[in-house]
Amino acid sequence: MEAVKYLMGAYFHQDWDIDGGLVSDTVSAFLRERRELVMATVDQIGALLEVDLPEGGLDAQLEEWGCQYYAGETDDAYRAWLKDIRDQMRSFLSTSAAS
Repeated sequence: MEAVKYLMGAYFHQDWDIDGGLVSDTVSAFLRERRELVMATVDQIGALLEVDLPEGGLDAQLEEWGCQYYAGETDDAYRAWLKDIRDQMRSFLSTSAAS
């Protein structure tokens, strides 16, 4: 999970909203700056979403990796957030492959 860990700690840290403003802006910065990690990040987000964690476990894992983004009260909110990030990355990959 090194790529996801890197994304969380380096891009969704305590000042993420100051640096990027919106989640999509922060993900776009990652896509521009760390293209070599995008495919691994997509795959690892998928694997993370398949792990059966107790309620609060996903939030706790992301926080342990340095993530300071607040998606909501439940792990379902964090799952939806991670799926949105993965979808943005997949879109980037398919656009990049088409050009």
